[in-house]
Amino acid sequence: MAQAIRGRGSSENLANRFDRIEYEDDDEHGPLETNRPATQFFADASKSIIARNESPDVGFDASVNPYRGCEHGCVYCYARPTHEFLGFSPGLDFETKIMVKRNAPDMLRDELHSPRWNPQTVALSGVTDPYQPVEKKLKLTRGCLEVLLDYRNPVLIITKNRLVTRDVDLLQDLARRNAAAVFVSMTTLDLELNRSLEPRTSSPSQRLAAIRTLADAGVPVGTIIGPVIP
Repeated sequence: MAQAIRGRGSSENLANRFDRIEYEDDDEHGPLETNRPATQFFADASKSIIARNESPDVGFDASVNPYRGCEHGCVYCYARPTHEFLGFSPGLDFETKIMVKRNAPDMLRDELHSPRWNPQTVALSGVTDPYQPVEKKLKLTRGCLEVLLDYRNPVLIITKNRLVTRDVDLLQDLARRNAAAVFVSMTTLDLELNRSLEPRTSSPSQRLAAIRTLADAGVPVGTIIGPVIP
């Protein structure tokens, strides 16, 4: 079994099910991965930004993901297999090789401006956390919120990061038009367990503080409890 890596949810790269070649560690020469792999960021060449789903288990039809992959590294993340379609592993690659849609706000503006767009709630989330650490620098999620505010288009945000409070000004404006809601995902209030399950997310106390900040600002806010751990 691979040795756990501090600050990461996965300790190894599982084989990509679409690849015909699989790499394995050589016991004689040591593992292929370094003990503390750095996060890498790559340009995403997507031509559209609004993704759609027809799943009855998902509470929204349209979503926007400014990033692909997620540095939060939650061990249970259902989105990990999506990285295989990019030629990556759902293991360490998912949390260390992040695809960045640098023109996400511009693509979103083009799609909302199109006469084919049928106004509906857009979820900022789906297969990534829109407020993962790199958002603090790149501000792509904030750029998308600015576009949604321009078009008065309703938005639903799901996140584990207190960084969402940075954009409380935009969320307030949207909330005044009944066009915003934020759900802060809570798995546990135990900090040690939090660090094992969700190594690069905001701490439970920081998330609770974010909920208070949003509520005090008049932004509709709730929690998502899951996964439920016996």
